[in-house]
Amino acid sequence: MASPRKPTALLLQGTFQLPEAYDKFARLIESRGFPVVQPPYPSLIGQDQPHFTKKTLADDVQIVESAITKLIVDESKTILVVMHSYGGLVGAEAVPENLTLKSRKERSLHGGIAYFFFFSAFFMPMGQSIATAVGDSPDHDHWDGRFKMRDPLTTMYSDLPADQAAYWAARVIPQSNAVNDTAVPAPVQEMFAHLAGSIVKKIDSGHSAMLSNPEEVVALLEDVVL
Repeated sequence: MASPRKPTALLLQGTFQLPEAYDKFARLIESRGFPVVQPPYPSLIGQDQPHFTKKTLADDVQIVESAITKLIVDESKTILVVMHSYGGLVGAEAVPENLTLKSRKERSLHGGIAYFFFFSAFFMPMGQSIATAVGDSPDHDHWDGRFKMRDPLTTMYSDLPADQAAYWAARVIPQSNAVNDTAVPAPVQEMFAHLAGSIVKKIDSGHSAMLSNPEEVVALLEDVVL
């Protein structure tokens, strides 16, 4: 008997980092039989464009909404949404209830969002922001209308080898005031998980587990769909 087809992983990355920080992680997910789609956030690409500094969460959400519509409405794909850090905010804004697998089955439609996988990700109740929930971060400097991470070596890459941490820290991108993202301490992660009613799994990792512990994260991801 043929194995059931695995869902497509919609990878919603964190902010401050170039998409390439997720390349190894995405390839590892694909090696386990999951097609991967990673929409490029306008707030992270095109830094040489004149309006780059004006890009915000709303622009990123619009790109992800388009990707979701294409995958589900046009292609009838079943989706596993994988969200890291700020990606939790993007996913919460971009995923409509009428495109869940359950909702579409009730209307005799194929495809839909079947699973949500958060790792070190934000999840906010309606009407709240990161600033109102946990306050502004001491790890950010305000610069030219944008947030600049003060010490990415320790905030984002604390458990990477020094040379790898330095490589990625040198590629950190300042973000708009509307984003207001930061690395997520364990108690804050637990608060978000409680709000979402999540099943919680823990690994010994810093914020960027897709770089430091990708095998462990992918193993947890596989557990979600088995």
